[in-house]
Amino acid sequence: MTMTQRTVLVTGGTGFIGRHLVRRLVDDGHAVTLLQRSHDRAAGVFELLQISEFTPSSIDRALANRRFDWVFHLAGYGVRPCDCAIEPMFRVNVEATRRIVERAAAWSPHAVVIAGSGAEYRLDGVERPVTEDHPLEPFKLYGASKAAGTLCAAAVARAAMIPFAACRLFGVYGPNEAPHRLFSVLMRGFRSQTRIALSAGHQRRDVLFVADAVDALEAVARTLENRPQQVILNVCSGIPVTVRSFAEMVARIYGAPKEQLGFGDIPMRPDEVICFAGDPARLHAFTGWRPRFDMEDGIMRSIEQSLETV
Repeated sequence: MTMTQRTVLVTGGTGFIGRHLVRRLVDDGHAVTLLQRSHDRAAGVFELLQISEFTPSSIDRALANRRFDWVFHLAGYGVRPCDCAIEPMFRVNVEATRRIVERAAAWSPHAVVIAGSGAEYRLDGVERPVTEDHPLEPFKLYGASKAAGTLCAAAVARAAMIPFAACRLFGVYGPNEAPHRLFSVLMRGFRSQTRIALSAGHQRRDVLFVADAVDALEAVARTLENRPQQVILNVCSGIPVTVRSFAEMVARIYGAPKEQLGFGDIPMRPDEVICFAGDPARLHAFTGWRPRFDMEDGIMRSIEQSLETV
């Protein structure tokens, strides 16, 4: 055990970042309870609280008479392209997020950390990494719902004076990420030795290896425990790279020919922004966290771990 054991509630523990976070918390000796819809239960998890839907009432029933030291709320709706229904978008991203923080306020936790998104910012026309003071997205459903959830949760946390952070994540990548994500698309194509349909790849993206993202979330919780406050933080590398350069590096490290990369085979999405990147200076100042892996190291580890699971 590397630190004092904490009782930890995690939502979204079956998602990409959530799985990596849960594994890290268990490895660090914490007693992890999962609140989720599925039956999946990672090795070493202390308890699974299963609910049918993420609604305020179901959260109230599941968490009645329970207390936790740390809360990591990663559950959300709208990350997958097919998840675009308005009702669950706002029920999960706003109402459930607010209720998680309200419930936590009743037991005076050491740290409440919610996963926000860089999509909360209005990024049309943006050409450089944005700070936490950048204007929020008013029109896109996912971005607006996540921004509303962050604002509601932060206001509840401030009113209750509980240690709270909303961590706006940008381009996290790594093994076992969602099938529609770029790294997964590239790995499937390389394994099948087929041409991979890509856009021209001029978009610039903030890319952060998932182990670094988990480090940041843990660092935020530890800092909140020692210096209680309410804060909104960008979790990102701060170094945008083009989609083309990322794909080419994955191909080189994997050992696949560049000819498999079908740049220009498909158009950019109509609502896709040119630069999706955040400025992590506030996170650095708050926690002292810095990424342990550069892009090449992160890609190399992602490929190695992905091949181990084939």
